[in-house]
Amino acid sequence: MDGRPSLPQPGMRLLAKAMGVLLLCWGGMAQALTVQLLGAGPGSEPFVAALREKLGDAHQVVLDAGSADVVVALHEGVLAEARAQSKPRLLLLPEPGLELQQGETALYWSPSLTDQLRLARHIMPGLRRVGLLVSPRDLPRAQALRNTAQAARIELLVREAEPALLARQVAELAATADVLLAPVDPLLFSRESLKPVLLAAYRQNRVFVGPTPAWVRAGSLASLYATPQTLAHDVAQAIHAWQQGGRWPAPAGASRFDVITNPQVARSMGLRLPETESLTRLIQGGKGVLWP
Repeated sequence: MDGRPSLPQPGMRLLAKAMGVLLLCWGGMAQALTVQLLGAGPGSEPFVAALREKLGDAHQVVLDAGSADVVVALHEGVLAEARAQSKPRLLLLPEPGLELQQGETALYWSPSLTDQLRLARHIMPGLRRVGLLVSPRDLPRAQALRNTAQAARIELLVREAEPALLARQVAELAATADVLLAPVDPLLFSRESLKPVLLAAYRQNRVFVGPTPAWVRAGSLASLYATPQTLAHDVAQAIHAWQQGGRWPAPAGASRFDVITNPQVARSMGLRLPETESLTRLIQGGKGVLWP
């Protein structure tokens, strides 16, 4: 005996547990991260706010250049800037295709064409012919989608698009298709082409499914999309995984896609839309695919 008081065994266990909690909290504070967002602009506020909430007060989300532990590139336009920093990077991209470098992962925010086709079938159960205009680089993707459509007894009519002739090509395809499927392709389905393309389809009494909420608000019938809250959740999960293990999770699609519809367009076409919440549940109930 050295004369020092000894704790009973249960007391020792409680003390050890308390010390472990203190060390865990201290370690968590020491691992606080600074996350830099590149490419944030008008319209990014909901995502930024949601990401800050998901990451918590222990981590800092910054928009300006400076010392950061992790870089999140919000679009391809800032990819070169992100890669110049030589920091762990998470890239928000519409779809697979870009070759990733070491120290990178990707979150794909665009729904697959297969899931957009599923949405079209839920809205129009008797769907038999679907028109699809794509850039030359997306022709392999269209061929893969054709195989999926054939299994559902749907004929996929694929046309290689030219931006300068897009409105005319839409009108020609609408003459034979029941509905048009619009992929996320800013070179084809851009803000500039939105009005002439939609008008060309409506003159044939045809509607679009896809590509984005902006198009649905302008006159497309419906689309799937990942909300800012979903993207923030997925980005935060990836950052936490990197923080804990020093490695990014594998590139993946958004964990959830919601449905947006345009009831006014549906009424003008004589279509009866299911409830948006019901459509979202149907989409979530199926197994989503990343490609095509």
